[in-house]
Amino acid sequence: MQKPLRKDIQPGTEVSIVQKHHQRSGELTEGTVKRLLTKSPSHP
Repeated sequence: MQKPLRKDIQPGTEVSIVQKHHQRSGELTEGTVKRLLTKSPSHP
């Protein structure tokens, strides 16, 4: 799965993420971006 850049993500964007406690299983959680928490151009 390719990770999007911060510039491509805005509040309201639909996303799928792996929560920390699901990293082993890779279970995805879907949701909508409310706000950006990092200023880094990319985030692992």
